[in-house]
Amino acid sequence: MRARFKLVAVAAALTLVVSGCGARPAETTETKGGELALATPFTDALGLVEAAKQGTRRAKSSKATIDGTVEGAKVEGTMLALYDGEASKLSAKLTAGGEQVEMRLVDQALYVQIPEGERAQLKTDKSWAKIPLNSDDPQAKSFGKAMSKSFEMGDPAKVLELVEKTGRIVRSEQTRLDGVPVNHYFVEFDAKKQLNLFFGDDLPADKRAEIEKRLEGKDLRIPAELWLNAEQLPLKLTTDMAGFRKSLGKSDGEAKSTYVYSDWGTTVEVTPPPATEVGDYIELVKKARR
Repeated sequence: MRARFKLVAVAAALTLVVSGCGARPAETTETKGGELALATPFTDALGLVEAAKQGTRRAKSSKATIDGTVEGAKVEGTMLALYDGEASKLSAKLTAGGEQVEMRLVDQALYVQIPEGERAQLKTDKSWAKIPLNSDDPQAKSFGKAMSKSFEMGDPAKVLELVEKTGRIVRSEQTRLDGVPVNHYFVEFDAKKQLNLFFGDDLPADKRAEIEKRLEGKDLRIPAELWLNAEQLPLKLTTDMAGFRKSLGKSDGEAKSTYVYSDWGTTVEVTPPPATEVGDYIELVKKARR
């Protein structure tokens, strides 16, 4: 169903966004000419992971702009997020597949605005769909778990943990991004090793076998780039999944995402939509299929 595709596409576009990070606060960086001095770039993934965790753990929240292509659909917009584990919050206004959609994550529930044109498809007058991330309903639980996994892989520090476990730092440079001194890292993931990290035991055996067969004999890497400022806070993050998707038989073109972060430490207030305007997403889909 088109509505389900939109929810999945938008969630996939946010896979580099929300999660809690655990680490001690970063040490104070020395100043140089009134400007925070950059530390020497890390050469090992572990050091880079710890530094990114320290920075995001201290700040906890940010604004971001998003520009990506998922499943052949263009996704772009703005986002305000608090990275705090189960207490994470998110407010995003996006354009997905040419249509505007608003999303809110609060109290372990994802709320997605239903475009007026899709309400008839879902046979509802509700303007919002709710997806609990910890529902007891088998179908909702499965979908909520997928969403949770998506958000869990969202924080830049989590992305770097993938580098630690499945990849490496290819190279780095010290440069400026919009006038700000940054350490610019070029990294890559081992796509085959990521299957367990992304799917774990949730990937059916037949599906896993199919994917492993497609990837057999291929040394497939997923490239990403990360820009960290002197406080070890991400200012920009890009990934390119096109090569990986092509190896899986997906011929839908680009699969890139770019996140530009700002206002680290900003206040994040997110409230659920009015209850009278909210319908349960899984129930709406079931009803629409009858």
